[in-house]
Amino acid sequence: MAQFDGKAALAAVRSVLGWFEEEGRDLPWRRPPRTPYRVLIAEAMLQQTRAETVVPRYEAFLARFPDFGALAAASQDEVLRSWEGLGYYARARNLHRLAQRVAARGTLPAERQALLALPGVGAYVASAVRSFAFGIPDPPLDANLRRIALRYSGTPGDPQDAASAAAAAQLLGQWFAAAPPATLGDALMDLGARICTARRPACGACPLQGGCAAFAGGAPEEFGMRRQGRAPRLRRILAAQVVSPSGQAWRPRPVEGMLGGLWEPPHVLWDEGTPGVEALLEELERWGVVEVEPTGERWPLRHVFTHQVWQGEVLRIAAAAQPLRPPARWLDRRERADIAVPGAFRAVLAGGD
Repeated sequence: MAQFDGKAALAAVRSVLGWFEEEGRDLPWRRPPRTPYRVLIAEAMLQQTRAETVVPRYEAFLARFPDFGALAAASQDEVLRSWEGLGYYARARNLHRLAQRVAARGTLPAERQALLALPGVGAYVASAVRSFAFGIPDPPLDANLRRIALRYSGTPGDPQDAASAAAAAQLLGQWFAAAPPATLGDALMDLGARICTARRPACGACPLQGGCAAFAGGAPEEFGMRRQGRAPRLRRILAAQVVSPSGQAWRPRPVEGMLGGLWEPPHVLWDEGTPGVEALLEELERWGVVEVEPTGERWPLRHVFTHQVWQGEVLRIAAAAQPLRPPARWLDRRERADIAVPGAFRAVLAGGD
């Protein structure tokens, strides 16, 4: 791996900033005022989500919750509903808890350890807030920045390995000391998203081409790439749209765990074999729904998570008006419009009662 001095770092930074001035994206979280709150919301939304998806959700979220106080005062259901479509709902729950702490304290801290003590703030988010909101040269080591640094320096290995991460942090530390951290961070994010991509990098358009060891070696895709993970597990699902004169049957999921705090319909999941309708009817009994009649209507349900895929069907089932076992409830059309439903179960909302 090549070693870099301050003069080389300055030259690299100037090249990136010159490119960014001409080619940088106009994104709402980069516009003034770039407050700690606005930075934090953007970074939470952008984790494992494309910028193009985040833009309209970010603007709508800020319109509904313009500051820590407004977010802290909202109910968890309101926050989760505003998060629908972004996935990874633990981010929304943590933001809500964080806002309550910050509202009580008065300000978001700039100290790294104080940030890390807040709900949902890990090493990357802490560095991003410090760099983008407070102008502190603390490189946020996301996949884009690690990939650029490892390719530029010619460092082999998985970017998540400790040695590779340390090499990336060392080089990026020199770069961030040579430029305004927020501007350089934006530039490198765009460079990684648009030029130094994981697959088929556009090296011919890259401002760092002249000093890049991976480009010089002729195989840039061999650097900065994570080891191939396992394929997502396929899970079968059978869900019910249970309709009665009182509405549809839904209940909130436990706060902790996958899709925590969101609402779900009756359903069964399995990995092998075919539980079929009988298993779904048994689940309905556990909800307190005992007088039912399948209507024969059904439609597909499929949802892709990071580590698993749910694939199956929704059955429309007619039921008599009957009390449900808490926390399950009959929800009318207006009430269903006000609950936070994960994307996996949006198909169950199709149709009416």
